[in-house]
Amino acid sequence: MKILIIYDSMYGHTEKVAHAIKDGFGELHQVRAEQVGHIGYGDLAKLDLLVVGSPTHGGRETEDVKTFLDGMSDHALRGMRAAAFDTSMAEEDQGFFVGKIVKWFGHASTRIERSLLEKGAEPVLKESFLVLGKEGPLKEGELERARNWANHLFEN
Repeated sequence: MKILIIYDSMYGHTEKVAHAIKDGFGELHQVRAEQVGHIGYGDLAKLDLLVVGSPTHGGRETEDVKTFLDGMSDHALRGMRAAAFDTSMAEEDQGFFVGKIVKWFGHASTRIERSLLEKGAEPVLKESFLVLGKEGPLKEGELERARNWANHLFEN
């Protein structure tokens, strides 16, 4: 399978998760993990699976990820399988007030998934990988969970 993982990262955690997902696919597939600024729309040609990830800030993906997704032509992903992920704070790891704010704003993966569907993609999965606080670090076990998540992208 030909797989492209596109991500943006502010503190390096989303990049680490993207590369852990790449590692999870193993060597049987042709997999690239690239920062969104290094990708052009031509890189989407003949993909079997597109995975897009971003840190969550205010319930949204980064502006670079949003701009990339918004810039795709209508139906650019028709028939392509796609998945979305984000890095975000866990509601339960925050105090009451901050936890409620995190829950209210939501996660970037929901918005990314919506954009992928609007461009014609067939949904696979979406997932949030957890960081402790705004700048991290990643919660223990999240990179292993990201590697395992890659395997589930083939089950759906």
